[in-house]
Amino acid sequence: MTVSISCRRDIEELQRVEAAAARRFLSVPELAFLAEFGVTDAATHAAAIEDGQAWKVTGSDGRIKGFCYCERHDDALYLAEISTHPDFQRQGVGSLLLAEVKRKAQALGVSQITLTTYRDVAWNGPWYRRHGFEIIVDSQLTPELACCLAHQRDAGLMVLPRCAMRYLLGEGEISVDKPLL
Repeated sequence: MTVSISCRRDIEELQRVEAAAARRFLSVPELAFLAEFGVTDAATHAAAIEDGQAWKVTGSDGRIKGFCYCERHDDALYLAEISTHPDFQRQGVGSLLLAEVKRKAQALGVSQITLTTYRDVAWNGPWYRRHGFEIIVDSQLTPELACCLAHQRDAGLMVLPRCAMRYLLGEGEISVDKPLL
């Protein structure tokens, strides 16, 4: 598997991967609606690609197995989306993408990686905790994260508890998790 920067010609395939990955939410009755919720629009993908903050994992056949993209939020890199096609889940694709995000964050010199996610859904909050992320208490939310959570609430995504999380980057080398195969 290879991690590389996404490009504009990937956008339709990235959207197909995201739609396929969302079907996993059918296994959580309260979140089954997410399987039909829609995908990241092409303009958002294009902006992340232009900013150099969008990556994909491909196999030897060139097929995109997963992707992620980020946004810069002051002194943080916000992980806006990470998706793995169901055919390739539990093969380390997400871990490879997360390792790339950690490298990018270190190169940018930010102090942390942040995200919002479902707190208790196995492949959301617990997965990020295994990769060194911690829940941010409400009193420590940045204005950007508070805005993200408010937008998600307004979009009807708060049917199960959501949270903001962060991965703190230390001095010098960061620990890059190896894929869990």
